[in-house]
Amino acid sequence: MSEKKKHPIAPPSASPPSSGISLMWVALVAIGGVFGAATWLFWPASMSTPITAPVVRPKIPPFQMEDQTKTFAQYAGSSSCKSCHEDAYAKWAQSNHGMAERPLRDDLDLAAFDPAHSFKHGTQTTETRKTKDQYEIVSLGFEGKMQVYPVDRVIGHDPLRQFLIKGEKGRFHTLEACWDPRKGEWFNVYGDEDRRPGEWGHWTGRGMGWNQMCASCHNTRVRKNYDLKTDTYQTAMAEMTVSCESCHGGMKSHVDWQQAHPKSETKDPTVIKFTRDQTIETCAPCHARRGEITGDFKPGDSFADHYSLTIVDHTDIYHADGQIRDENYEFGSFHSSRMFHAGVRCVDCHDPHAAKPILPGNTLCMRCHTAGGFPNAPTILPEAHSFHKADSTGNQCVNCHMPQTVYMQRHSRHDHGFTIPDPLLTKQFNIPNACNKCHTDKDVNWALEAVEKTHGDKMNRRTRTRAQTFAKARAGDASARDELLALLDSDEIPHWKASAVLLLDRWIQEPQVLSAVQAQTEHADPLVRASAARILEAPLASGRGDLRAALQSLLEDPARSVRVAAAWTLRDHLDMESAAGKDLFHMIELNADQPNGQMQMAQFRFARQETAEAIRHMETAIEWDPNSPPFHHDLAMMYSMAGHSAKAIEKLQDAIRLAPKEAEYHYKLGLAFSESGDMLKTIAALEAAVKADPRYARAWYNLGLARNQARQTESALDALIKGEQADPRDPGIPYARATILAQLGRKSEATEALQRVLLIQPDHAEARQLLGALLR
Repeated sequence: MSEKKKHPIAPPSASPPSSGISLMWVALVAIGGVFGAATWLFWPASMSTPITAPVVRPKIPPFQMEDQTKTFAQYAGSSSCKSCHEDAYAKWAQSNHGMAERPLRDDLDLAAFDPAHSFKHGTQTTETRKTKDQYEIVSLGFEGKMQVYPVDRVIGHDPLRQFLIKGEKGRFHTLEACWDPRKGEWFNVYGDEDRRPGEWGHWTGRGMGWNQMCASCHNTRVRKNYDLKTDTYQTAMAEMTVSCESCHGGMKSHVDWQQAHPKSETKDPTVIKFTRDQTIETCAPCHARRGEITGDFKPGDSFADHYSLTIVDHTDIYHADGQIRDENYEFGSFHSSRMFHAGVRCVDCHDPHAAKPILPGNTLCMRCHTAGGFPNAPTILPEAHSFHKADSTGNQCVNCHMPQTVYMQRHSRHDHGFTIPDPLLTKQFNIPNACNKCHTDKDVNWALEAVEKTHGDKMNRRTRTRAQTFAKARAGDASARDELLALLDSDEIPHWKASAVLLLDRWIQEPQVLSAVQAQTEHADPLVRASAARILEAPLASGRGDLRAALQSLLEDPARSVRVAAAWTLRDHLDMESAAGKDLFHMIELNADQPNGQMQMAQFRFARQETAEAIRHMETAIEWDPNSPPFHHDLAMMYSMAGHSAKAIEKLQDAIRLAPKEAEYHYKLGLAFSESGDMLKTIAALEAAVKADPRYARAWYNLGLARNQARQTESALDALIKGEQADPRDPGIPYARATILAQLGRKSEATEALQRVLLIQPDHAEARQLLGALLR
């Protein structure tokens, strides 16, 4: 919601007259959506680029997808590599890359189906079997019925395998029934969640659709080929599985040249050697939580031209110190690390053909962390550093600095942020630490005492302070504001500056914050520029038209991710024939096969005053995923702006039913009831908002005004005082309190409140006028 007018609920008559405000809609995107605050963007071509380097913005044409037949003709297939690259091919063929997706094979899959198996998960039972002609799974599926489904093929290899079922309209569905080849047993990838048909995340739903969710990272040069009008797919690929050409690019010309010059000593002119950054940007798309911009990345391209990277923000997708929480994969946390910033890349530790570390245990880490190792890497003696015995798990570098989290029930993944275990953050903010992950029989106080004894003041480091700042910002603690601004002024890694920008959104309307964020549109790192472009949307929408020029310049940014971020923020009056306009709409259409994509389309249409179309797309999003609270919220905002107040209230109540602890929904419901004139329901909804989030200053403010209109004067003043405590920088809250006190004839208290207003905002004209009247 955007509050364009001063008071959503009319203040007392002692203040200048102000009408109530309608529910105003601003973009709110579900977690994980391409335009969520968590998903804006990436890094410069070289991390050695000075952060003060000027940004060159040449004219760039819009993205154009090459003809599919022409594209696939550039690929020769992995079998063509074997004769010349036997060792690399042998490693790859048995790796998780080589086995990423394949047809069923008796030597690998028969044990999972023969003899027949049956396993329970939640209230459901799934059966697997092998008939004479096919592999079959009997599961609760389409139309809520138990049916027999022939298995089409397998995705994944170790530690788990999933199976694809062919559906309608070109769809393939990824079953939640998984096979563990190590234990030789079936399990449900969602444990005991008991997902049901009709839910987005059930295997029959769009959340388990192979075409959108799996195909591009399990195969080579995939074209999703989704048709929005018919809601159908014609997905195609150059080769099944993560082949040699997934990483090296189409090599048909190389194969042809080698065959034409079998013994030539001349350098093959078709081979282009990638830089180290190009190599990691080839790994990144499938090892990152990110959003799709083009749907057609190829090796050698810039990640920032094709994807949006999910980073730490106000959501809990990551922990505040950058540790992975949701299924974030490896790249996002690695990109935030000092290792990445120092120049370390994937291939320094991993064999890309075997998809395994190149050395075991601490031996790998000691390649850099010894005298004469990687430039500027600190020299470390493991036992002295870890305070654990040489043969203990606690002396293994990865167990402390790359703690593991289990995803998909069986897949244990190392965090690549190389974070420092800090039990104090656990105690303060419930951020996990590696000490207690290992010492499960001990509590956090034991772990905190241990690290203070072994490391002392060394624990008071930048990473701790930054995590504390981020955690406070997420909680709405006003003290985090200045700390975030200081971080923007520091030499902090650009990744973290981008996160700080996103976390400043709570204070973006404040002049100092707005100025600091606007300055980041000139930062050398695209991730920072895109984050700034994203959160400048709110002040632009509230009337700061002077921001438009700065954002317009980003429409010609070198990185497509930045151009699209700026285009989204400027979407209300964007020239759709411009390069950025075409890129934005391509991205929106690309993702329109998912509920989040339908919400983005709705937001786009609504911003361009195409209200009926916006509502239609928002209703489609809810049809495809009825259990996502933000969808109901956004539709409520659209209904409200279209004059359908009753429908708006109904949708907000649906959002609250799905997310009863979300303070924002209760707050919006309170404003909606205020518009309908039901002050008792307004007060009840706003009380629910501040109960859900006691730091929600705006909710306290509106609650104070609502209680005052209901003649609950003392409780109104109490609410306003709590609002001031929640946000001491907002002059509107003590001003509202002063007007009530003045109306009650409590001049000394009113004068004190007005002096507080002027301390916060010396040019507050209304406060000066009222103070003058009281002092006469």
